[in-house]
Amino acid sequence: MTGTLKELWLAIEGGGTKTRLLLADTERTVIAREIGGTSSGLYVQEQDYGEYASRTRALLEEIKRAADNVPGQVSTVGLAAPMVHDLMTRLVRGIFGPVDFVFSSEGAVALAWYDLAWGVSMVAGTGASCLALHEHGQGASCGGFGPQFGDEGSGYWIGREAIAAAMRQKDGRGPKTALTQALCAVYEIGHIMEIYKYRGPGGHVAAPKVAACVPVVFDVARAGDPVARAVCRRAGHALGHTIAATVKSAGITRRPVPVVFTGGVFNGGALILTPLKRVLRRSGTECRLFPVVTEPAEAILKVISKHKQGVQ
Repeated sequence: MTGTLKELWLAIEGGGTKTRLLLADTERTVIAREIGGTSSGLYVQEQDYGEYASRTRALLEEIKRAADNVPGQVSTVGLAAPMVHDLMTRLVRGIFGPVDFVFSSEGAVALAWYDLAWGVSMVAGTGASCLALHEHGQGASCGGFGPQFGDEGSGYWIGREAIAAAMRQKDGRGPKTALTQALCAVYEIGHIMEIYKYRGPGGHVAAPKVAACVPVVFDVARAGDPVARAVCRRAGHALGHTIAATVKSAGITRRPVPVVFTGGVFNGGALILTPLKRVLRRSGTECRLFPVVTEPAEAILKVISKHKQGVQ
């Protein structure tokens, strides 16, 4: 760096529902935070690029103002999660000029937070995917197929199952559940079938919109509603099976296997983790479970730090 400008780093974690931006100094002290909507390539289509670019540019400009107040200059930008990388890098360069980019995945970032060179990272936000790194550097992944063909146990999956349960109650095929009233409240509709007013051009309610009800599903489950609790239990089972399959696919033999969690689904706590652990025990997969990584963007800052130190 030249002059009196302070070197700064920017972490961008762009997922299915939220995009988090953290501006920090080289000691990883956070200077500014911004939160926006989805950045996932699954949900940001080419026809949406103009609107997406406008929203993202506004977030980056807020970060730029914060950097100017330091005063500082962003030298390195870390990107993780399934965002549209080409578009994001162009937007970043348009605001900050030439910068060094560090690319990583959600799974690798979560492992890096705990300084783990091997293990399993289970990501369950709007979507769900699992990454396993073998003790000798080999890797394998499971899931991440998107809402149409996969994402079992994800926020989208939980929301879809909860909405479907409310619909089954409506026509008499399912038991009564407090989910119906709660979902109508969160979506500001008078009847569960009115959820279709949120349909997009393809005729489907977008996955981030479906996943938005997950905190309410957790609230209803904690209040004792058996239907909501069953949805959460099935989600935990699905995630547990995904972890066990990923460990097997990666050929990991060392035990216990470190497992790191990240994503909003794990805000469900025991509603998700208890059935997940039960599946792992039944599968014979001995694991060491780490606390949930609640701020993946801060973990990206750690990845940047390791990159600067030349640590692979």
